[in-house]
Amino acid sequence: MKQSRGGEVWRWNKEVEMDAISDCLRKSCFIAVDTEFPGCLLETPVEASEETRYRDMRYNVGNTNLIQLGFTLLDGNGDTRGTWEVNFSDFDVSVDAYNEKSIAFLRSNGLNLDKIREEGIGIDEFFGEFAQILKTKRMSWVTFQGSYDKAYLVKGLTGGEPLPKTKQGFEVAVETLLGDVFDVKKIAELCSGISSHYGLQKIADALQMRRVGIAHHAGSDSELTARIFTTMACGLHDYEKRKQQYQDDLMMATSYVPQLPPIPMPMEYDAYPSFGGYFSGAGHGMNYV
Repeated sequence: MKQSRGGEVWRWNKEVEMDAISDCLRKSCFIAVDTEFPGCLLETPVEASEETRYRDMRYNVGNTNLIQLGFTLLDGNGDTRGTWEVNFSDFDVSVDAYNEKSIAFLRSNGLNLDKIREEGIGIDEFFGEFAQILKTKRMSWVTFQGSYDKAYLVKGLTGGEPLPKTKQGFEVAVETLLGDVFDVKKIAELCSGISSHYGLQKIADALQMRRVGIAHHAGSDSELTARIFTTMACGLHDYEKRKQQYQDDLMMATSYVPQLPPIPMPMEYDAYPSFGGYFSGAGHGMNYV
Protein backbone atom coordinates (compact mmCIF):
# COMPACT_ATOMS: atom_id res chain seq x y z
CA MET A 1 0.00 0.00 0.00
CA LYS A 2 1.46 3.34 -1.06
CA GLN A 3 1.53 6.14 1.49
CA SER A 4 -1.26 8.62 0.81
CA ARG A 5 -0.94 12.40 0.91
CA GLY A 6 -3.32 15.30 1.28
CA GLY A 7 -4.84 17.65 3.79
CA GLU A 8 -6.89 20.81 4.06
CA VAL A 9 -6.42 23.58 1.53
CA TRP A 10 -6.54 27.18 2.77
CA ARG A 11 -5.39 30.50 1.38
CA TRP A 12 -2.15 30.34 3.39
CA ASN A 13 -1.06 26.84 2.18
CA LYS A 14 -2.59 26.84 -1.30
CA GLU A 15 0.67 26.88 -3.26
CA VAL A 16 2.18 23.92 -1.41
CA GLU A 17 -1.00 21.84 -1.62
CA MET A 18 -1.65 22.62 -5.29
CA ASP A 19 1.85 21.41 -6.11
CA ALA A 20 1.16 18.22 -4.16
CA ILE A 21 -2.17 17.73 -5.94
CA SER A 22 -0.52 18.20 -9.33
CA ASP A 23 2.19 15.65 -8.51
CA CYS A 24 -0.30 13.14 -7.10
CA LEU A 25 -2.73 13.45 -10.00
CA ARG A 26 -0.08 12.38 -12.51
CA LYS A 27 0.04 8.98 -10.79
CA SER A 28 -3.75 8.63 -10.43
CA CYS A 29 -6.59 7.34 -12.60
CA PHE A 30 -9.74 8.07 -10.57
CA ILE A 31 -10.91 11.07 -8.57
CA ALA A 32 -13.74 10.66 -6.06
CA VAL A 33 -15.44 13.95 -5.19
CA ASP A 34 -17.87 15.41 -2.68
CA THR A 35 -19.16 18.94 -2.21
CA GLU A 36 -20.62 20.86 0.71
CA PHE A 37 -22.85 23.79 -0.23
CA PRO A 38 -25.52 26.01 1.41
CA GLY A 39 -28.41 23.68 0.58
CA CYS A 40 -31.27 23.93 -1.88
CA LEU A 41 -33.14 27.21 -2.24
CA LEU A 42 -35.77 25.35 -4.26
CA GLU A 43 -36.64 21.97 -2.77
CA THR A 44 -37.72 19.57 -5.49
CA PRO A 45 -40.75 17.30 -4.84
CA VAL A 46 -40.06 13.57 -4.85
CA GLU A 47 -42.44 13.00 -7.76
CA ALA A 48 -40.93 15.77 -9.92
CA SER A 49 -39.96 15.07 -13.52
CA GLU A 50 -36.32 14.95 -14.65
CA GLU A 51 -36.78 18.31 -16.36
CA THR A 52 -38.07 19.89 -13.13
CA ARG A 53 -35.23 18.34 -11.13
CA TYR A 54 -32.67 19.79 -13.48
CA ARG A 55 -34.39 23.19 -13.57
CA ASP A 56 -34.34 23.38 -9.77
CA MET A 57 -30.73 22.19 -9.55
CA ARG A 58 -29.67 24.77 -12.13
CA TYR A 59 -31.32 27.51 -10.07
CA ASN A 60 -29.85 26.28 -6.78
CA VAL A 61 -26.29 25.92 -8.07
CA GLY A 62 -26.47 29.20 -9.95
CA ASN A 63 -27.54 31.13 -6.86
CA THR A 64 -25.31 29.64 -4.17
CA ASN A 65 -21.58 29.49 -3.48
CA LEU A 66 -19.67 26.30 -2.84
CA ILE A 67 -18.34 25.91 0.72
CA GLN A 68 -16.07 22.86 0.39
CA LEU A 69 -14.79 20.53 -2.31
CA GLY A 70 -13.33 17.22 -1.21
CA PHE A 71 -11.55 14.84 -3.55
CA THR A 72 -9.63 11.60 -3.21
CA LEU A 73 -7.22 10.36 -5.87
CA LEU A 74 -6.89 6.63 -6.66
CA ASP A 75 -4.15 4.97 -8.68
CA GLY A 76 -4.46 2.07 -11.12
CA ASN A 77 -4.32 -0.50 -8.32
CA GLY A 78 -7.16 1.10 -6.37
CA ASP A 79 -4.79 2.53 -3.75
CA THR A 80 -5.56 5.95 -2.29
CA ARG A 81 -2.92 8.45 -3.35
CA GLY A 82 -4.27 11.38 -1.38
CA THR A 83 -7.32 13.21 -0.06
CA TRP A 84 -7.77 16.97 -0.07
CA GLU A 85 -10.45 19.21 1.40
CA VAL A 86 -10.61 22.64 -0.23
CA ASN A 87 -12.22 25.44 1.80
CA PHE A 88 -13.77 28.31 -0.17
CA SER A 89 -14.06 31.87 1.09
CA ASP A 90 -16.89 32.96 -1.21
CA PHE A 91 -19.84 31.95 0.96
CA ASP A 92 -20.85 34.69 3.40
CA VAL A 93 -23.66 33.61 5.69
CA SER A 94 -24.49 37.25 6.49
CA VAL A 95 -25.41 38.17 2.91
CA ASP A 96 -25.64 35.06 0.69
CA ALA A 97 -28.69 32.96 0.00
CA TYR A 98 -28.85 29.61 1.79
CA ASN A 99 -31.16 26.94 3.16
CA GLU A 100 -31.37 27.47 6.93
CA LYS A 101 -31.75 23.77 7.74
CA SER A 102 -28.73 22.89 5.62
CA ILE A 103 -26.50 25.49 7.24
CA ALA A 104 -27.63 24.42 10.71
CA PHE A 105 -26.87 20.81 9.77
CA LEU A 106 -23.37 21.65 8.52
CA ARG A 107 -22.63 23.63 11.66
CA SER A 108 -23.88 20.80 13.84
CA ASN A 109 -21.37 18.54 12.11
CA GLY A 110 -18.49 20.84 12.91
CA LEU A 111 -18.05 23.09 9.86
CA ASN A 112 -16.59 26.39 11.01
CA LEU A 113 -18.13 28.73 8.47
CA ASP A 114 -16.45 31.81 9.95
CA LYS A 115 -12.98 30.28 9.61
CA ILE A 116 -13.73 29.06 6.10
CA ARG A 117 -14.86 32.57 5.13
CA GLU A 118 -11.77 34.22 6.64
CA GLU A 119 -9.06 31.72 5.64
CA GLY A 120 -10.46 29.93 2.61
CA ILE A 121 -9.44 30.26 -1.02
CA GLY A 122 -11.52 31.98 -3.69
CA ILE A 123 -13.54 29.63 -5.92
CA ASP A 124 -12.37 31.23 -9.19
CA GLU A 125 -8.75 31.24 -8.02
CA PHE A 126 -8.82 27.55 -7.12
CA PHE A 127 -10.66 26.31 -10.18
CA GLY A 128 -8.45 28.38 -12.48
CA GLU A 129 -5.43 26.42 -11.23
CA PHE A 130 -7.30 23.12 -10.86
CA ALA A 131 -8.46 23.24 -14.48
CA GLN A 132 -4.85 23.61 -15.62
CA ILE A 133 -3.79 20.63 -13.51
CA LEU A 134 -6.62 18.51 -14.92
CA LYS A 135 -5.45 19.22 -18.47
CA THR A 136 -2.34 17.14 -17.80
CA LYS A 137 -4.29 13.88 -17.52
CA ARG A 138 -7.75 12.58 -18.35
CA MET A 139 -9.38 11.27 -15.16
CA SER A 140 -12.43 9.16 -14.39
CA TRP A 141 -14.67 10.69 -11.73
CA VAL A 142 -16.50 9.00 -8.86
CA THR A 143 -19.45 10.51 -6.96
CA PHE A 144 -22.15 9.46 -4.53
CA GLN A 145 -25.59 10.58 -5.70
CA GLY A 146 -23.54 13.20 -7.47
CA SER A 147 -25.82 15.43 -9.54
CA TYR A 148 -24.97 18.49 -7.48
CA ASP A 149 -21.29 17.51 -7.28
CA LYS A 150 -21.12 17.42 -11.08
CA ALA A 151 -23.05 20.69 -11.33
CA TYR A 152 -20.70 22.59 -9.02
CA LEU A 153 -17.70 21.13 -10.86
CA VAL A 154 -19.10 22.30 -14.19
CA LYS A 155 -19.82 25.73 -12.72
CA GLY A 156 -16.32 25.99 -11.25
CA LEU A 157 -14.49 24.73 -14.33
CA THR A 158 -16.34 27.19 -16.58
CA GLY A 159 -15.48 30.20 -14.45
CA GLY A 160 -18.87 30.49 -12.77
CA GLU A 161 -20.90 30.49 -15.98
CA PRO A 162 -24.60 29.51 -15.66
CA LEU A 163 -25.30 25.83 -16.17
CA PRO A 164 -26.73 24.87 -19.58
CA LYS A 165 -30.44 25.57 -19.96
CA THR A 166 -31.37 21.94 -20.62
CA LYS A 167 -30.51 18.63 -18.99
CA GLN A 168 -29.20 17.39 -22.33
CA GLY A 169 -26.90 20.38 -22.56
CA PHE A 170 -25.69 19.71 -19.03
CA GLU A 171 -24.86 16.09 -19.91
CA VAL A 172 -22.82 17.29 -22.87
CA ALA A 173 -20.95 19.71 -20.59
CA VAL A 174 -20.22 16.92 -18.09
CA GLU A 175 -18.94 14.68 -20.86
CA THR A 176 -16.74 17.44 -22.26
CA LEU A 177 -15.31 18.72 -18.98
CA LEU A 178 -15.16 15.54 -16.88
CA GLY A 179 -15.52 12.47 -19.09
CA ASP A 180 -16.37 9.21 -17.31
CA VAL A 181 -18.46 9.59 -14.16
CA PHE A 182 -19.36 6.64 -11.93
CA ASP A 183 -22.07 7.11 -9.28
CA VAL A 184 -21.43 4.82 -6.32
CA LYS A 185 -25.04 5.01 -5.12
CA LYS A 186 -26.29 3.70 -8.46
CA ILE A 187 -23.78 0.86 -8.28
CA ALA A 188 -24.46 0.10 -4.62
CA GLU A 189 -28.23 -0.02 -4.85
CA LEU A 190 -27.92 -2.91 -7.30
CA CYS A 191 -25.75 -4.93 -4.93
CA SER A 192 -27.26 -7.81 -3.00
CA GLY A 193 -28.04 -6.81 0.59
CA ILE A 194 -27.81 -3.04 0.07
CA SER A 195 -31.02 -1.02 -0.11
CA SER A 196 -31.55 1.76 -2.64
CA HIS A 197 -32.47 3.96 0.35
CA TYR A 198 -29.04 3.64 1.98
CA GLY A 199 -26.92 6.74 2.35
CA LEU A 200 -23.14 6.81 2.19
CA GLN A 201 -22.59 5.96 5.86
CA LYS A 202 -25.15 3.14 5.85
CA ILE A 203 -23.45 1.53 2.84
CA ALA A 204 -20.08 1.83 4.58
CA ASP A 205 -21.57 0.16 7.66
CA ALA A 206 -22.95 -2.67 5.51
CA LEU A 207 -19.47 -3.17 4.04
CA GLN A 208 -17.92 -2.93 7.54
CA MET A 209 -15.85 0.13 6.68
CA ARG A 210 -14.72 2.67 9.26
CA ARG A 211 -14.86 6.33 8.35
CA VAL A 212 -11.75 8.49 8.42
CA GLY A 213 -12.62 11.98 9.63
CA ILE A 214 -16.01 13.56 10.27
CA ALA A 215 -19.18 12.88 8.28
CA HIS A 216 -20.49 15.70 6.07
CA HIS A 217 -17.05 17.19 5.68
CA ALA A 218 -16.16 17.05 1.99
CA GLY A 219 -12.75 15.42 2.41
CA SER A 220 -13.99 12.61 4.64
CA ASP A 221 -17.01 11.93 2.43
CA SER A 222 -14.88 11.76 -0.71
CA GLU A 223 -12.43 9.37 0.95
CA LEU A 224 -15.23 7.04 2.04
CA THR A 225 -16.81 7.21 -1.42
CA ALA A 226 -13.45 6.22 -2.95
CA ARG A 227 -13.02 3.19 -0.69
CA ILE A 228 -16.58 1.96 -1.29
CA PHE A 229 -16.02 2.31 -5.03
CA THR A 230 -12.74 0.38 -4.85
CA THR A 231 -14.29 -2.40 -2.77
CA MET A 232 -17.13 -2.87 -5.23
CA ALA A 233 -14.83 -2.79 -8.26
CA CYS A 234 -12.49 -5.35 -6.73
CA GLY A 235 -15.47 -7.51 -5.71
CA LEU A 236 -16.68 -7.50 -9.27
CA HIS A 237 -13.23 -8.35 -10.60
CA ASP A 238 -12.95 -11.29 -8.17
CA TYR A 239 -16.38 -12.57 -9.17
CA GLU A 240 -15.53 -12.41 -12.87
CA LYS A 241 -12.31 -14.37 -12.27
CA ARG A 242 -14.11 -17.09 -10.33
CA LYS A 243 -16.89 -17.31 -12.92
CA GLN A 244 -14.35 -17.72 -15.70
CA GLN A 245 -12.50 -20.41 -13.74
CA TYR A 246 -15.76 -22.27 -13.18
CA GLN A 247 -16.57 -22.13 -16.89
CA ASP A 248 -13.09 -23.40 -17.76
CA ASP A 249 -13.48 -26.27 -15.31
CA LEU A 250 -16.80 -27.25 -16.91
CA MET A 251 -15.21 -27.30 -20.35
CA MET A 252 -12.53 -29.72 -19.12
CA ALA A 253 -14.91 -31.99 -17.20
CA THR A 254 -15.87 -35.37 -18.72
CA SER A 255 -19.49 -36.41 -19.15
CA TYR A 256 -19.59 -38.64 -16.06
CA VAL A 257 -18.49 -35.87 -13.68
CA PRO A 258 -21.55 -34.35 -11.93
CA GLN A 259 -22.17 -30.70 -12.75
CA LEU A 260 -21.22 -28.31 -9.99
CA PRO A 261 -23.64 -25.61 -8.87
CA PRO A 262 -22.82 -22.10 -10.06
CA ILE A 263 -20.62 -19.99 -7.84
CA PRO A 264 -22.79 -17.59 -5.82
CA MET A 265 -22.44 -13.99 -6.86
CA PRO A 266 -21.64 -11.81 -3.83
CA MET A 267 -22.66 -8.56 -5.50
CA GLU A 268 -24.88 -7.88 -8.48
CA TYR A 269 -24.05 -4.90 -10.65
CA ASP A 270 -25.98 -3.24 -13.40
CA ALA A 271 -23.68 -0.25 -13.82
CA TYR A 272 -20.00 -0.54 -13.08
CA PRO A 273 -16.61 0.36 -14.51
CA SER A 274 -15.31 -2.03 -17.17
CA PHE A 275 -12.00 -2.81 -15.53
CA GLY A 276 -9.30 -4.98 -17.01
CA GLY A 277 -7.31 -6.33 -14.08
CA TYR A 278 -8.36 -4.19 -11.16
CA PHE A 279 -8.37 -0.82 -12.85
CA SER A 280 -7.57 -0.02 -16.45
CA GLY A 281 -8.70 3.01 -18.38
CA ALA A 282 -12.47 3.03 -18.95
CA GLY A 283 -13.94 4.54 -22.10
CA HIS A 284 -14.35 8.29 -21.93
CA GLY A 285 -17.58 10.20 -21.93
CA MET A 286 -19.83 7.76 -20.08
CA ASN A 287 -22.08 8.61 -17.14
CA TYR A 288 -22.78 5.52 -15.06
CA VAL A 289 -25.66 7.08 -13.20
